[in-house]
Amino acid sequence: MEFTEHEENVSQFYSRVVDNSHDWNEGFLTFGLWKTKSGEPIPRPKCYRAMYDELLEGSGIQPHHDVLDVACGQGAGMLRVKSQYGCNTQGLDISVANVEIATRRLRDTGVTVTRGSGTKMPYGENSFDYVLCVEGGPHMNSREDFFREAFRVLKPGGKLLMADLVVLKALQDLRYLQQLVLKAAAKAWIIPNSNMCYGIDEYKQRVKDVGFKMRRFELIGDRVIPGYCNFNLSLSVMREQAKIRGPFVGYMGGPIIDVLLEKAFSHGLIEYTLVVAEKEINE
Repeated sequence: MEFTEHEENVSQFYSRVVDNSHDWNEGFLTFGLWKTKSGEPIPRPKCYRAMYDELLEGSGIQPHHDVLDVACGQGAGMLRVKSQYGCNTQGLDISVANVEIATRRLRDTGVTVTRGSGTKMPYGENSFDYVLCVEGGPHMNSREDFFREAFRVLKPGGKLLMADLVVLKALQDLRYLQQLVLKAAAKAWIIPNSNMCYGIDEYKQRVKDVGFKMRRFELIGDRVIPGYCNFNLSLSVMREQAKIRGPFVGYMGGPIIDVLLEKAFSHGLIEYTLVVAEKEINE
């Protein structure tokens, strides 16, 4: 399968920032869920498992179900899903490094990991009961194409479960300085312009336009982004990251992305959302 220039850039991005030991944060690449619903702190590394647990809470996954994790990263999320639900699980990721590490991590679990695009999935129609995507949405070019592909590969009655980073307003509707902050954050994190040109109302509509019925749309940024940024911007973490990923990523590249992310959130430009959308059964 051939990949676009954007997809190769995303792959190279994760090849640069992926840790060599593949055990940092237990292999989770998610921001993590740093507070409970009541505001109590969730410590590391439990906060990373908690993100998956809250997204999948009440999902109805059973051992006989087929689950696809798109943008599966290093496989820690799939391991969590497999251990909690005992379901048939597959992973898809654009990053060569992530696929290699996930394959090693999951080699004794029966979970298959494939390199592929979330906007052109190598699966037939009606293949899965659930499609899971944790923080892969911003990288998709476009996210709407991912919605279409998820709808296609889901069985009737199947569900799309997403943890996603979204812009609150379309880029073109923001003030000049706000646009600069958001553009810088998007460029650093390899987010295409196609995912920056609409806010959350249009986001919901695009999910529905594909054919999904929206079942859940919950904003939880205050439980995610401050905790993630505060942790990553601590000097001890930067030192550790420099040892694992090199001085540039540890002291410059990573912190720059995190500062831009924190600024974008604190200025009301972005949010973190949990999404559940269902492919209804046609009578």
